[in-house]
Amino acid sequence: MTRKPPGAPSLARRTLRLSPLCAAMLFLSVGSPATVSAQLNQTMHQDGWILAASHAPGLHGSIWRTDLWIHARTYGTGSATLTFCAAGEDGTDAQEYELEFAEGENIVYVEDVVDHFLHIGDGRWLGAIHYVSAYPVQVYARVYSISADGRRSYGQVIEGVPTADMSMAVDEPGYPGTEEDQWMFAMKHTADGRYRVNIGMVNPTAVATRFWVSIFDATGNDPPGGGTLDYEVQMPPFSMRQLSDPFADVTGGEWSSYIARVEAETAGSGAFGYASVVDNATNDAFFVRGTKRMTPGE
Repeated sequence: MTRKPPGAPSLARRTLRLSPLCAAMLFLSVGSPATVSAQLNQTMHQDGWILAASHAPGLHGSIWRTDLWIHARTYGTGSATLTFCAAGEDGTDAQEYELEFAEGENIVYVEDVVDHFLHIGDGRWLGAIHYVSAYPVQVYARVYSISADGRRSYGQVIEGVPTADMSMAVDEPGYPGTEEDQWMFAMKHTADGRYRVNIGMVNPTAVATRFWVSIFDATGNDPPGGGTLDYEVQMPPFSMRQLSDPFADVTGGEWSSYIARVEAETAGSGAFGYASVVDNATNDAFFVRGTKRMTPGE
């Protein structure tokens, strides 16, 4: 992982040029329910991703686990195939696991799903889950940290996203511009070490690519005060990566109105992005899924 060179000719940083008011309203829109983007209310689908799943110890004494729920629109038997794509690895030949639906069963719950399928015991795993179902499904995961004594847990809900919702790569013919990328906001970072912001990304395609991860201030420009503003990340096929607090040095570590962006480069690839904001005092977290910056009708 290296810093994206300033002014790189193939992918120069693109300023949003927004007024402060427009920046504040960047991801908010008002309209009738019929015009709300499907990104905000996932339809049932047969091919999708849980963007982050973990069975691993983490920072500040956190112990991360992942529970999974699958709701299938079926009144008979059926199955879904789950593939755990480990962080930083080529998931092309990752092992598949079949999850069977019993007769008339609409909901399947799997506790500690990463360990359940991989039988990893005390191993350390972080990755994404790719699922393919014979029936339309809706998938949710709870990624949570448990206390050392097992009496408390704090976590975040992650909704499965259809593969078709991925952002196309910037080198793809017909790429419309940065509004096609993955954008994250609602992030809080503090200089006193209370809050950290991890940035994750998934390449849901069979094409290896390079991702760019960037941060902007509330006006869509470079944040003041220096710090690392861009990262270059190599992404194998069907892979996931999570950067641990990559923008901790931006503006001295104190920011709460900034915007992060994830984009893929190579034609034929694609991108999903997310932010995970963690309260270091409790290891409680909330999940911010990346969305395209498009208005209804675009």
